[in-house]
Amino acid sequence: MSYVEAFRQRLLEGGNKRDFAIVTLYTYTGIRRSECVNLRLDQINLIAKEIYVVGKGDKQRTVYLNDKTVHAIREYLKVRNSDSPYLFVSRQSEKMAASRINQIFNQYSDIITPKMLRHYFCSHALDTGDYKIHEVANQAGHSNVQTTLIYSNPSARQMKEKANKL
Repeated sequence: MSYVEAFRQRLLEGGNKRDFAIVTLYTYTGIRRSECVNLRLDQINLIAKEIYVVGKGDKQRTVYLNDKTVHAIREYLKVRNSDSPYLFVSRQSEKMAASRINQIFNQYSDIITPKMLRHYFCSHALDTGDYKIHEVANQAGHSNVQTTLIYSNPSARQMKEKANKL
């Protein structure tokens, strides 16, 4: 089990469906913290497995969801008790503060941060070979593919495996 899956498992066992949905969304979409806290219910289509994100510079993009993310959000929505237009709410506000996201991560890990999960998504999507570089750039909201190339550096193990194939 990867360190990210172990982290998600700790949150799942913690029983807070909102926090688990947040971490799952980060893990499998690569969204930014500001995008997460500003995500509104009307931007989510769980049937189509899409969210419509407003990113840096008010640029809009469609982010595609996997089954794990859809399931985590559905489970959270079953217990969400708010009239707020925002997906993630807190007891104090109709919109979760960005600092609260950091607190959630700190509660379950001394190492993993929202930014790390964004990096994890980008690297993992490229490592699997299922995504092309421009697809990861689009999903992560990178306006320049050069930004995404940072995540494409193969590990020493991967390079040795490739060398063995020659």
